[in-house]
Amino acid sequence: MFMTFKRSLLTAGTVSLLSAGNCLLAHPSYAISLDFNDWDSIGNVQPVTSNSAQANSGTASTAIAGGGTDSLEDFLEIAPGSLDNLAPDSFFGAVRGSAIKKTIVVQAGDKLTFNWNLTLAFNQELGAFDLDKAFVTINDSINPLNIDNSLTGIYEYIFPNAGNFLVGIGIVDIDDAGGESQLIVSSPTLEPVPEPLTILGVFTGFGCGLIMQRRFGKKS
Repeated sequence: MFMTFKRSLLTAGTVSLLSAGNCLLAHPSYAISLDFNDWDSIGNVQPVTSNSAQANSGTASTAIAGGGTDSLEDFLEIAPGSLDNLAPDSFFGAVRGSAIKKTIVVQAGDKLTFNWNLTLAFNQELGAFDLDKAFVTINDSINPLNIDNSLTGIYEYIFPNAGNFLVGIGIVDIDDAGGESQLIVSSPTLEPVPEPLTILGVFTGFGCGLIMQRRFGKKS
């Protein structure tokens, strides 16, 4: 009877340790939701909720692009005229737009994620959609969202080192300031990199579980 109880106890302990290890691997860290109500904005950004924000182009309340006071580049702290690089083949480049920004404190390996959806204005005279561009800025780098005519997706960025990073998300009119396009971003999260102790705990749990399993297997 004692051996049966001991065998049951060892089995239960092994299963518990292995299960704990599996749970830690399946959920290595907890993603932190980022509240869009805490972000700064320029131009026409509405509506805004904790989980989503809509940046608009082609309206009278958008901000100028190109550089200078109250421009998109000034707001996002990037080089004057650098938004023109979003459409290098265009004639006038970035004209006007809207954006949001927030400084995020991260550790190396943390991952920023959000969903995005772009609706482009349709030019009736030309019979074509506008060339407006959606983008993300990480400090002074600019990353286009609608590449290869994609209009929706999931943006992910892994921070290479620890520190403060200024993250911007926006939309700009290309070549003209007409035609209302909308960029909707939602479900912003920051997923911390797994802590060393968490990783150690995973392998410790697995190691102890395997040792108990082997010893129990030999005795039986």
